[in-house]
Amino acid sequence: MSLDAKAAAVEALKEGWGDAAPPVPATEDEKTWGMLANLLGLFFIIGPVIAWFVKGESKFVKFHALQMLLVNLVCFAVGIVLGVCFTVLAAVPLVGWAVVSIVSPLFSLAMLVLLVWLAIKAKGGSLYKLPALGAFAFKTVYAAK
Repeated sequence: MSLDAKAAAVEALKEGWGDAAPPVPATEDEKTWGMLANLLGLFFIIGPVIAWFVKGESKFVKFHALQMLLVNLVCFAVGIVLGVCFTVLAAVPLVGWAVVSIVSPLFSLAMLVLLVWLAIKAKGGSLYKLPALGAFAFKTVYAAK
């Protein structure tokens, strides 16, 4: 990886993640739909896409829906990688199955905790930006005309 690529990756991770107030305060309806956009992430991309189209005029809802869509896509990719690793580990007697039995539920639990955390932040009217994904979603939604 070149120095420019490393610098760009570090900058993307540093760039404004965490709690942020939306440029325009969200209404109660927008907060509810932002929360739903995150909770509906349990249904993979279908939930965030539904929230995006139902409340597409709201940038607050669009941000939460896009961020959750990106989270789901990243988790899908991680799931594929873990599946390949688990297939290889399954060949190792006892140890492989033990690792698979521990890591898989922990990954699922971490995703569930993340969905609930983002839903709580959305209901509170906050734009909680995840590293890199949140910055991309924010730029895409709030910089668009």
